[in-house]
Amino acid sequence: MIVNRIRAFNRFYTGKIGLLTNRFLKSEYSLVQARLLYELSHTSSLHAADLTRNLGLSADYLSKTLSRFESQGLINRTPSPKDSRKQVLTLTQAGRAAYTKLKETSNTHISSLIETLTPERKSDLVNAMNRIEEILKPKEEGLVTIRSHRPGDIGYVIHRHGVIYAREYGFNEAFDAYVAGGMAGFIENKSSAEHLWIAEFQERFAGSVAIVRHDAQTAQLRWLIVEPEVRQKGIGKQLVSQAVRFAGDNDYRSVILWTIDFLDSARSLYADAGFQLVETKASQVWGQTLMEECWRLNLR
Repeated sequence: MIVNRIRAFNRFYTGKIGLLTNRFLKSEYSLVQARLLYELSHTSSLHAADLTRNLGLSADYLSKTLSRFESQGLINRTPSPKDSRKQVLTLTQAGRAAYTKLKETSNTHISSLIETLTPERKSDLVNAMNRIEEILKPKEEGLVTIRSHRPGDIGYVIHRHGVIYAREYGFNEAFDAYVAGGMAGFIENKSSAEHLWIAEFQERFAGSVAIVRHDAQTAQLRWLIVEPEVRQKGIGKQLVSQAVRFAGDNDYRSVILWTIDFLDSARSLYADAGFQLVETKASQVWGQTLMEECWRLNLR
């Protein structure tokens, strides 16, 4: 029976990754507390209501936990610049150190679990987990889902970039070649610290984003696109958040991106995520004279 099989898998997996005690990886924190530190370390401008909603926690439990974190010097609370009734939650230096220690312990534990696996078996494991996640994500009407790329996605992402940028901004076919060349290099040389995500709305392509390696300490956000008919559904924000979180999880110190000065919606997304404009340059590309902009987000 499928229910019994799923329960058996849960028992196996929770035992393997050390979740059967009330302390996460023998630390002083519970699993929920460790997850709170994770959320606070990866997202800027969080409010208590965001954590309650995102993690399904009771307001009373969250309040007590945050008060404990504050007394331990792990978090700061500051008035929100947008709503003085709310407080923005951020990790202190001590809070970031606590999270870093948890992450390193977890990485070491997981690495020990898979150290004897061949590269092929590791790939099988990751693909199986991706597939389970995709199957179990809700498919309710109107829900946006974000998944890892699959065979066939690369060509479609290139196609949609070419169509949308030609239609909306008059770019020529050289832009198709630019996107195609970059994506070909991404697939041919992809490492575990690089990834491409596909957003779907009502099980149809809605957008994409990727993180690629710029250098040892810097990730680059690339190929962010959102289909015109779903641009008011927060898909761009979700894609950017997914990409930034992945970059942090893979120990990059910063994320850069290149955009164009007239892409106001994208620039607003980047600013809201904490990116700052650091460089501009004029370019004659894709049949246009453009002012390109480099934006940077420091993760540490």
